[in-house]
Amino acid sequence: MLNVLKPLFVSIKNFVKPPMTSNYPLEVREIPTRYRGGTFGLSEDEEGNINCIACLLCQNICPSQIITIIRAVEEKELPDGTKKKITYPKEFILDLNACMKCELCVQVCPTDAIVMLPSIETGYFSREELILDKEKLLNNWRKYKMSGWATGESLRAEQDPKKQDNTDVSNKSLIPTSAKDKERFIEIIKNASKLKRVKKLFDGIR
Repeated sequence: MLNVLKPLFVSIKNFVKPPMTSNYPLEVREIPTRYRGGTFGLSEDEEGNINCIACLLCQNICPSQIITIIRAVEEKELPDGTKKKITYPKEFILDLNACMKCELCVQVCPTDAIVMLPSIETGYFSREELILDKEKLLNNWRKYKMSGWATGESLRAEQDPKKQDNTDVSNKSLIPTSAKDKERFIEIIKNASKLKRVKKLFDGIR
C-alpha cells in the first residue's frame, strides 16, 4: 500500500510547484557562461581573414585526436611593399562525434582562432553532419560570433594563478634556506626527533 501512496504523494506535492521546464522555442533560457554543449567556430578578423595560422597546437593537444589540419603557405604583400610568407589551414576538420568538450584546443590557440560557441539550436540527423570542415566552422563563427565566449585568451586568464609573493629571486641571499635560517633548521630537527620518539613509543605498545 505504501508503494502506491508514496509516488502519489510526490506527484501531488509537485503538482502545486511552478514548472521547471520552459516553453521552447517561445521561451529561451539564458545559457550559462561556461556552457560546454555548444559547437566550434573558426574566427576571422575585421577584414574577413581567418585568424588560424595552422600552428597545429590544437591538433597535437587534442586527447581524442579529432582535429586534422592541412597547412599551406602563402606569400602576402605588406603595405610597405615587402612580401611575407604566412601559413594558413588549407583544410581544417573537427569531428564532433568524439569531442568531449575539454577546451584544450581553445586554450592553446595563440591567435584565438578556434572558439567555442554556446549554440543549442543546432540539430543533426546523421554522423556526417557532425564532421565540421573549414567552411562549416567559418559559417558557425559568422552566425554565432556575437555569443562566442570561450577563447584562448579568456580561458588562460581565468586559469592563471595569481602571484601573491613577488620575491626577487635575482638576489639569492634574500631567500631563506635551511642552511641559512639556523633557527628554523634546528626546529625542524627537534620536531623530527620528537616524531621518532613517538614512533618508538607506539612500536613498544604494539
